[in-house]
Formats: sequence, C-alpha cells, structure tokens
Amino acid sequence: MVNIPKLDRSNRSREYERYTEHERAEVVFEYLFNGSSHRQLDEKILGVPSSYSRGWQSMGILHFLGLKDAFKGIFQGQELPLVIAEFSSLDEDFKRLAYYLSIYGFGVSNPNDLMLFRLNTDIDPLVKKVGSSQFSDGVRVNKSYHDIFNPPDSKFYTERGTARAIRVLFNNKIFDAVYRYEGQTDKDIELQSIRFQKDLKDEFNLVFPFQLGEFSIAVGRDINHFLFIQPNSDTQDIEDAEGYPEGRASFKKHKSYERNPKVIKKAKSNFWKKQGFYKCEACGFRFDKVYGERGHKFIEGHHTKPVSEMKSGDTTLPEDIALLCSNCHRMVHKTPFITVGELAAIIRPGNHN
Repeated sequence: MVNIPKLDRSNRSREYERYTEHERAEVVFEYLFNGSSHRQLDEKILGVPSSYSRGWQSMGILHFLGLKDAFKGIFQGQELPLVIAEFSSLDEDFKRLAYYLSIYGFGVSNPNDLMLFRLNTDIDPLVKKVGSSQFSDGVRVNKSYHDIFNPPDSKFYTERGTARAIRVLFNNKIFDAVYRYEGQTDKDIELQSIRFQKDLKDEFNLVFPFQLGEFSIAVGRDINHFLFIQPNSDTQDIEDAEGYPEGRASFKKHKSYERNPKVIKKAKSNFWKKQGFYKCEACGFRFDKVYGERGHKFIEGHHTKPVSEMKSGDTTLPEDIALLCSNCHRMVHKTPFITVGELAAIIRPGNHN
C-alpha cells in the first residue's frame, strides 16, 4: 500500500449534489485507480459534451471529497479490496471514500462487509492450478488444508456429508459459494471442496479463457470468507533502469512467481519509438491493420527467459522481451516450449495476415 496523502476538502458541494451516488463512485474510482483527468471524467462518466467540458463537474465532486492532485492515479496497480479496507480503518472522510469504492467495485453500500475479506496473513494461501473443474464444478481443497479451511474446533466446522455457505472475493467481485465435505461411505476417503455457482464459473472463464495458470485461495477475517487471488498486475509508470527485479517468491509454503510488468512496458515503449507501430515478431501480424482503432497500440509481451529458471533477485532487460500477437504467444507456450525464432521458422508464408 502506498503512503496516503491527507484529504483537502472543499466546502463547495454544488457539483457533488448534482450527480447520483453511482456517478460519484465511478468518478472516485477512475481518478484514484486510473488517473483519469477531470475532462475525461466529465465526458466519459458525467456526460458533459466535449465542446463544453472543462472538467469542472468532476473536479467539484472530487474536491468536495478532498481528492486533489496528490491522489490522481495513486492506486494504479493496487488491489481494490485492500484500498477499501485501508480507507475503512481511517477517519470518517476516508470511510466515505471506502463507501464509494464499495459501490463501484462490489455493488454494496457497506464497506464493513468488505472488511471480512481482509487477508489473514497468519494462514498461507493454497496455490491451485487452473483446470476444467473450476469451469464446471469448483475447486478441490488439498488434504493438508482440510483442518485449515474447515477446522474441527470451529463453530463453522462442516461435518462429513454437509456443506456450509461461504462467500468468495474474486476479480473484484463477491460471489456466493459453498464449502463441502463429501460424504463417501468409505471413511478413508476424505474429499473437501469449494463448490461454485454459475456466476463464479463464468468469471473463471472470463479471467482464464485458456484454462491455464494458477490462482491462490486465501482466508479472510473468518473461514466463511475466501479470496481467490490472481497473479499480480501492475500498471505503474515505466521506470528507466538497467534491469528489472523478477522472480520474487510469494507466500511461505507454496511458492508462485511474479513477473514484473514494468519491463514489458519499457520493451513496448522502445519498440514503438523505433518503429512507430507494433507488429508480431514471429508472424508480422499488426492489430491496428486488422482491427483499426481498437487494435491501436495493442500487442503482447513474451519473456524469452523462463521464470522457472530464474532466482529471486534476477533481473530482466527490455531486450529479453519479444512482442507477439495472441496466437503466436500461445504457440510458444504450448508444450514443448519453443523459441520465437523457432516458431517464426515454422509459420507458413501467407497464412498469418
């Protein structure tokens, strides 16, 4: 969490009172997390015509809430629930901001509900591979975690053959689910799982369309509130540096490894400055040529140095990043892995445009 500046509230409430709670909530989120300008907020959210907008409407809302220049984009790359939890622990003015962020992110008007999802750092998250079960049923809980997620001495304990209602925070949304202890006749078989409803299955399909990768299951304030944590993303500004630290091990028992997205941004920036456009370095595909404005400045970054071979503290240079279209990116990651050069050599001429 970044250092939070002091709020500097204005007494002028005219613009604040003109708009709905949901409009205020969206203005607050876009300003804090995306660094949108006042004019962008006026036009995109408040519907002020571009010919008229000077950014005064959104600026009036933000200033009344105490949000001035020091807060613009301050939480880029941060987890929304953590920011809400932090604001909720501060004074009444910050709790009001937590209220608006709760409305924007979760459709709930009581930020105290989100405090139940505050990460319990005394319990190591359970790392799971994404698989077909998450799209049809749920996720199996490893036996070593049975007594952690379903402690026998807890008032929440779920007995064999029963299930309890739980809530899951995933991708900045809250879902209903159940924690189930399967009732096999054979007492030597112990199966416990978190079972999903359709909305949570659909969310997994949205976040993991290729059914690949990992996610972590963490515990909130109590064992009826779980967090499904995706690999971290970071949208902070590019920093000029000789190298970028990568491969930091996260959690204590089950290790996963995080990529530093700043190096991809730097690699993209270097490519754009040199070429004036993006193209796939394997097949030559250009998103802007095919998709027009929607494909403008779109490309994916591929690490040519496998993270599994890196140690904590190792660095990646922009030169270690290849820019690929989505198809080629999937192909180089298909087992067995191949290099970008090897993929380019097998692409049939004329079939990639």
